[in-house]
Amino acid sequence: PPHLPFTGGWLGWLGYDVAWEIEQLPHDKIDPLPFPIAFWYEPDCFAVLDHAQQILWLAASDASRLDELQDKLAKKDAAKEFPISPCPDIPVSSSPPLFLTSQADYETAVNQAKKYIQAGDIFQANLSLRFQASTSAAGWEIYQALQKINPSPFASYWQTPWGEVISCSPERLVMLQNRQAETRPIAGTRSRGVTLEQDMQLAEDLLSNTKERAEHIMLVDLERNDLGRVCEWGTVTVDELLTIERYSHVMHLVSNIKGTLKGECLRHGEAERTAIDLIRATFPGGTITGCPKVRCMEIIEELEPVRRSLFYGSCGYLDWRGHLDLNILIRTLLLAPASGEAGEEPLLGYSALNTVWGQVGAGIVADSDPEKEWYESLHKAQAQLAALKMLNNQ
Repeated sequence: PPHLPFTGGWLGWLGYDVAWEIEQLPHDKIDPLPFPIAFWYEPDCFAVLDHAQQILWLAASDASRLDELQDKLAKKDAAKEFPISPCPDIPVSSSPPLFLTSQADYETAVNQAKKYIQAGDIFQANLSLRFQASTSAAGWEIYQALQKINPSPFASYWQTPWGEVISCSPERLVMLQNRQAETRPIAGTRSRGVTLEQDMQLAEDLLSNTKERAEHIMLVDLERNDLGRVCEWGTVTVDELLTIERYSHVMHLVSNIKGTLKGECLRHGEAERTAIDLIRATFPGGTITGCPKVRCMEIIEELEPVRRSLFYGSCGYLDWRGHLDLNILIRTLLLAPASGEAGEEPLLGYSALNTVWGQVGAGIVADSDPEKEWYESLHKAQAQLAALKMLNNQ
């Protein structure tokens, strides 16, 4: 049916490091993770669940495959195998997180970023650090636990030959439907209140915070410029500005920017813009680089110890109609065997079956306190690892 968001095409991800190919920038840092920076595949069968109508649509490359899918679903339903229990059958154990950057090194990087800001090189930069932990939990268990703790609209779970990608992202990078492009930056976060009155007060504090508003508007302008590169003149508009979006545990300051993708212009010799052009114009998201984007990417490459790999990239779909929807891979964990490759020694002496990696960071501005930014990053990491803690306590 034409109203479905995905009717066949490609599913996959673009790691943050793809941006270096788009911008043709040199980079010398290594990527120690086993995941490719880009991975796309065409499924020969898929299901789309319409939550509003409570209808499950099945699609397959041929009729026999479709019959096979229907039979499998009917048997699982008869055996009462739905819903799948999120509880593991065996006890789960996990190690404390190990940060691959020391507090001193991170604070030094923050101070260096502030020098670039004070020199007028950039306005804001996002500096991140990586952590890892060992766990006996399976990726699907971690994903279900994260979704229980903090359900997110752009969550996804991927099983691949290299490991598992577990994302509970709340943020859309870009969507394209019927040549209408849309990006939805998130910048500014508060915890939810215990009572309705406290929740409203926290939302008001976020909306009235001069620093948060200034940073957010800066990123809205960046995204407007990105869309303006591939959209018709005069069509780029901000239809939501500085709105509060609430989730189970946090609230965000969110805006929405729209535009109409450029058509063919024979007079100027311009070809019709496509979904690929839109990706090139908007990737990676400005909320995880800073402003201006390309210079911030160069500074990130200088100050962070390893390449970002998949973290802060995007995953989603591109269908045969030219429709597109990509998230930003924040609040994301990567899981792989602790040895990385069969036969190798476990990473850092870990003996558990799996290693989980995560990446967290903070937006750095002229008056940022390096110590506070460090502890903010630690807090974000603990929030991501709350799923492991919950599984440990079962």
